[in-house]
Amino acid sequence: MPKRPLVCDTTVLLYLGRIGRADLVPALFGPVYVPEPVVLELDMGRLLRPDTCDPRQWAWAERVTVSPEAIGALPPNRLGPGERAVIAYACSHPECVAGLDDLQARRLAEELGLTVVGTLGVLLRARQAGLILSVRPLVDALVVQGFHIDPSLYQEVLALAGE
Repeated sequence: MPKRPLVCDTTVLLYLGRIGRADLVPALFGPVYVPEPVVLELDMGRLLRPDTCDPRQWAWAERVTVSPEAIGALPPNRLGPGERAVIAYACSHPECVAGLDDLQARRLAEELGLTVVGTLGVLLRARQAGLILSVRPLVDALVVQGFHIDPSLYQEVLALAGE
């Protein structure tokens, strides 16, 4: 199956980077676009945690600019700059999958007809593609790194992975 392009928000890159599995993103999607506000959010994250990933270091991550007009065309929302940029970019590039974890961002993207995948969805796709043997240790590693997951969603992800 051909890869679809992905425009990615901070959380997906941050947490997959923290567990050393950002490599799954380009293995499953291509090209991978990272809006400038997301790059800036990760830059700010490195002020608190120097091990925060830098998409400038990944040959597979293509930085993109999103126009203020495209962002302004979105319905009113309380999302952060990175999430708004991801959704606006995906709206103007409908072949793109929107990489989002925030529930409000996911809901808005889906209301706008976008395909959405989050960090856990990337792990499930990686398991289905045979890129990883098990989802559980990676989800557990995400939690150790501060990723928030409802216990029922944790169980659902494991069930979807057949674990």
